[in-house]
Amino acid sequence: MYSRLFFSALKRAGATPRTGFAFAVAGTTSGVCWAYVADQPVGAKSKISAWSGSGPGYLGGDWADNLFAEVLDAKSDATQRSMIKLTTNMQYSIIRKLEEMEREYAKKKGIDPTKFRVDVDDRRGMGKMGITACIQGGLVAEKAGVGVTMLKKKLNPRMAKQMSANHPDLKKAIEQAGGSVSGLEMWVNGISCIIHPVNPHAPTVHFNYRHFQISKPNGDVVAWWFGGGQDLTPIYLYDEDAKLVHTSLKGACEKHDPEYYPKFKPWADKYFYHTARKEARGIGGIFFDDLDDKPKDELFAFVKDCADSFEPSYFPILEKRSKTAYTQDEVDWQALRHGRYVEFNLVYDRGTKFGFSVPGVNIEAVLMSLPLTVRYMYKHVPPSGSPERRLLDTLTGPPRDWA
Repeated sequence: MYSRLFFSALKRAGATPRTGFAFAVAGTTSGVCWAYVADQPVGAKSKISAWSGSGPGYLGGDWADNLFAEVLDAKSDATQRSMIKLTTNMQYSIIRKLEEMEREYAKKKGIDPTKFRVDVDDRRGMGKMGITACIQGGLVAEKAGVGVTMLKKKLNPRMAKQMSANHPDLKKAIEQAGGSVSGLEMWVNGISCIIHPVNPHAPTVHFNYRHFQISKPNGDVVAWWFGGGQDLTPIYLYDEDAKLVHTSLKGACEKHDPEYYPKFKPWADKYFYHTARKEARGIGGIFFDDLDDKPKDELFAFVKDCADSFEPSYFPILEKRSKTAYTQDEVDWQALRHGRYVEFNLVYDRGTKFGFSVPGVNIEAVLMSLPLTVRYMYKHVPPSGSPERRLLDTLTGPPRDWA
């Protein structure tokens, strides 16, 4: 069945006998993992330099949407299907945009462009489906990743206790069952993206959006919520970039509730904070979790507007700053700031810590957010009056209002 789906996808993607796709299939006890490699002449050696960024391609948003849709059952609702379409189409759009930029820069240098590696983690027998796309060693993106995951599993007592603390309907359903969580099932679909640019003047960006549902065996949903957010981590601070991103996010929030941005912006400032260093990871954005204060379709529309605001606000910044001249000293400063990013993700980020605790997790996907180059120096303090010191002073000072 998997091979039929694969070759059907190739046909839709336009692969021909003379320009095929090289691919690898690895069997597991309950599914398969596929690694797709970019279109190339049949008989050509598969490039194994994906570690430095070359090779694997992508079969498109509709293909990804259909792949996830196959795992949904008849009890799935419209919001679940809409969320899958949103996450898969957004993944496709980001892959396409970054590869367009890589082609443009590679053409100027007369070299082959770096492409995304795309891995499919198909473990539907365990209730898991994931598509991880990563590009590294490019001319625009030092490293970037965008992953879409869907998970369906039985709710265990530990998870139920944690989730019911913020969801009274779930707590009530458990109480009505005499404290038992038997039969309750968790479903979650989400997208996560991280872009670490090559140019130190272009900021790192991160976002993720997710939708949870808890249901009974008959399909009745007893609790649901949304979570997510976006934040910007500049290496060199340009106020206009911070204002553009925050204004865009504020506009998405205000379309649905005037209280959202004043609530979710401080939440991001608090969440993306490196307590040991006493400095923010970046200049923030928005962050929210356990969001269920409006009808489901209204909140999905809110999440979609936030997600849709990403490309129009971030890619103009990336395109502009990627053309800025830079020095080796600025690259060294970038590597130092990357070190702070690594520290935050490994020590404080809830998603990373959760990933380490999940049996059978694709740990490469969990750690995809980490940059390629990192530098550590003992007690490094940039000189007063320098642009590096200006960034550090901003990150160690009180959060600023950017919009």
